[in-house]
Amino acid sequence: MRRYSLVLLLALFSTGCFRSTTTISLRPDGSGTVVQETGMTAQALAMIKSMAGGQNAKDSPPDLFGEEQAKKAAATMGVTFVSGEPFKTAEFEGYRARYSFTDISQVKVNMEQNAAQMSAGGKEPPFSFNFNRGASSSVLTIQMPDQVPTKGKLPMLPSGAAGTDAEKAQAAQAMAMMKSMMRGMFIDITLDVDGKILKSNAAHVDGSRITLLQVDVDKLLSDESALQKLQAATDLKSFANIAGLKVSPEPKIRIEFSR
Repeated sequence: MRRYSLVLLLALFSTGCFRSTTTISLRPDGSGTVVQETGMTAQALAMIKSMAGGQNAKDSPPDLFGEEQAKKAAATMGVTFVSGEPFKTAEFEGYRARYSFTDISQVKVNMEQNAAQMSAGGKEPPFSFNFNRGASSSVLTIQMPDQVPTKGKLPMLPSGAAGTDAEKAQAAQAMAMMKSMMRGMFIDITLDVDGKILKSNAAHVDGSRITLLQVDVDKLLSDESALQKLQAATDLKSFANIAGLKVSPEPKIRIEFSR
C-alpha cells in the first residue's frame, strides 16, 4: 500500500490538483469547531486510478477521502470527529469533515494536514495554541510553525524580460507549463473568533477572521515575477508583497478578543 503514497504525492504536488481549506472557529471559553475540506480535480483522481489499474485487487489504493481518513486526521489534530460528507464541484471532488474541541490548547493543525495524512505521515511542524480566558476578554497565542525562507529551494524559471528570442520563447514555454501543472492548487488555514477582536499582531485580519496561512497558486502564477520573488526571499517579511501568498512574519500571533 505504501507504493501508492508516492503516486499520490506526485499527483498532489506535481499537478497542483490539491485544494485544502481549514476553518477553526473559537468561542470565548476556548472550545470550538474545525471544518476541513479537502479535494482534488477529477482529472487527478482519474490519473491515480489509472496508475493503479494494473495492480492486483488486493493492492488497490485506499480511498483518498472519507470518514476513515477524517477520523485519522482527528486523532492527529487532537479533536473529535463529528460528521462529514463527500462534496463535488465543477472542478473538485473531495470530503468535508466537521470536528469539535473543548480546549484549543490541545489542538494541533499541520500546514498540510490532509496531504500529510494521505501520504502516510508528514513531518511538517504544527500550529499550536495557548489560550487564556479572562473576565472581560480572552487571549489566544498561536505558535507558528518554523517557516524557513525558500531561497535556493524552488526552481528558477527562465526570465523572459531579457535575452535572445529563443530564451524568451523558452521562458514563456516554462511559465505556461508551470501554470498548467500547478493550476488550482490552494491551501488555506483560517481562524474565526466568536466575538470582536480587540488587539492582534496578525498580518491578515478581516473582521473576526484571521488568515494564518494561504497559498493560492493561480494568483501566484498570475504575476510572472512572483516565483523569482519567492525564490529570492531571505526572510518572512520578503513574502509580504507576493500575490497569492499569505503568511505571518511573526513567530507568535497574539489575539485578544471579547464577545
